[in-house]
Amino acid sequence: MYLALRELQHHRFRSLLIGGIVALIAFMVFMLTGLTRGLARDNAALLMTTNATHFITTAEAQGVFTRSFLSPEDVTAVSSQKNAGQVTPIAQNFVSLGNGEKQLSAVLLGIEPGSFMAPAVTEGQKLTAEASGAVVDATLRTKGGVELGDTLTLKPGGETVEVIGFTEGARLNHQAVVFVTMKRWQALNPRNRGTVNALALRGDVPTLPDDLTATTTAATLQVLPGYKEEQGSLTMIQVFLVVVAAFVMAVFFYVITLQKTPQFGLLKAIGASTRTLATSLVAQMLLFSLLAVIVAAVITLGMVQVLPSGMPFYLTNLNLLTAGALLIGVAALSSLLSLRSIARVDPLIAIGTTT
Repeated sequence: MYLALRELQHHRFRSLLIGGIVALIAFMVFMLTGLTRGLARDNAALLMTTNATHFITTAEAQGVFTRSFLSPEDVTAVSSQKNAGQVTPIAQNFVSLGNGEKQLSAVLLGIEPGSFMAPAVTEGQKLTAEASGAVVDATLRTKGGVELGDTLTLKPGGETVEVIGFTEGARLNHQAVVFVTMKRWQALNPRNRGTVNALALRGDVPTLPDDLTATTTAATLQVLPGYKEEQGSLTMIQVFLVVVAAFVMAVFFYVITLQKTPQFGLLKAIGASTRTLATSLVAQMLLFSLLAVIVAAVITLGMVQVLPSGMPFYLTNLNLLTAGALLIGVAALSSLLSLRSIARVDPLIAIGTTT
């Protein structure tokens, strides 16, 4: 560590340049991580925060709600079984809403009031069995100007629902969720003839008819249209960025190690062991990486404060620590290329002797 600190102090400008490049890469990784998580929550926050452990749909739908249609008889057959956990029906459709002169898109979700799928209200009133209004995701307020008591008009039919409450974290397919009672949802969608899209289940999975299947919440999230493809693309960008970071750091330190070959040879000639020199190099790289990650994390947290409110960005302390630890681990692995060069240094080089 002493040698590492002395060299960093002696070559300050070079150290700042290398540290700046590593910090820039770390900043890009942090920002991309936040955007990836933000898009995931914007696409499927409802499924990511739900209390349901499984969703029961028709077998041919393969867990996709919009392809599944369960009859009232199917609902009764599942919910009446004694070995079933808590079961509650859900029904959804995509709607276009008018709020004055504004046109909004949303997911209209029918649920049973009082069930574990009922939204937690952060402002206003919760849904009751006789309620004809709706509890809506708070993003309709920030992005659409919706307020408590507003009347939303469904297009093109002209039916209306009153906003009676707001909830947080209710997004699906990048759209806000509008919760209404199942009774109200069926009234707004008479062509469905009493069918629902799925049964949310919390607990043990009962014996199901051959035409129905139970999918875990995690698996349901993966088959959500567009979710897997979107997250896969962003994850690949993150992977390539980390690989580039490893390559850049490995090349930097390898070149620097080659430049210092005479110095390493001299240190070996006066008694320094290969282990001491290798430890110094690894410590130097880890110190570089740690300081760069800290600087990048501070800049990232500052950037979060000035990002537009509509940008889907979500970065927790755990995400930040995980990404930072990954980069530091990559830096440690990158130093292995330079260690081989140190081990092969001949002390005779220091005194100008050739073999």
